[in-house]
Amino acid sequence: MNLTTVEYEKRGHIAYVTLNRPDKLNAMNADMHRELGEVWDDFQQDDAMRAAILSGKGRCFSAGADLSGGAPDNYRYTGDFPDISRTRRVFKPIVAALHSHVVGYGMWIAMDADIRVATADTSFWLPEPQWGIATIPAGWFAKMVPWAIASELLLLADRVDAERAREVGIVNKVVEDDLLMAEAERIANRLASLSPVAVQGMKEMMVRASNLDYTAIDQITEVAQNRVMNSNDRKEGAAAFADRREVDWPGS
Repeated sequence: MNLTTVEYEKRGHIAYVTLNRPDKLNAMNADMHRELGEVWDDFQQDDAMRAAILSGKGRCFSAGADLSGGAPDNYRYTGDFPDISRTRRVFKPIVAALHSHVVGYGMWIAMDADIRVATADTSFWLPEPQWGIATIPAGWFAKMVPWAIASELLLLADRVDAERAREVGIVNKVVEDDLLMAEAERIANRLASLSPVAVQGMKEMMVRASNLDYTAIDQITEVAQNRVMNSNDRKEGAAAFADRREVDWPGS
């Protein structure tokens, strides 16, 4: 991959994915969307990778979409989002390490993560209505947080601080600035220490079942549960428990 707007580093079983346009406050342009999609594809396909940490370089996580080119005269929605759409096919856990401003599209990228840690000075903002823009993923948001909270962010276009974000379930934990990456790494290492087959199987069930009725969820559960429970990981876990020893996950 030839990456210019995203840094991608693999250390052990953890992938470090960093938005890398600090001079533009990590505003997201077409290159960043495309490159982030390529990174998530590689992360999913690399069997050695068990968890990822998503962060932003510089003064903030992301100031949102790069609007420097202006709006098109004739807009047509295509549904093509190479970063968001691909994370919906990533069944490995993603930890977001968030600081300062998490705005617009940057917030949607952050919400794609499974576990979110923020610094105390972090604020979340969906300002699109102020500019006459309809936030594209608005239809998804009320599925991720309660309706009233979705309305507060989407319709009022007000900023939400880190503590409020923690209260309403947008972030899992708020930490001091100098502890942000350490906490993200602690979580990622914990995820990487668990059975990759079990963790990825459960995330797959969560993703695939998020918009389905009970019958369809049960069908997905059957497929994923059978795969996980018949895996070598499950057999190794049982053997390690019986032998009272450390687990050595085969990952299959």
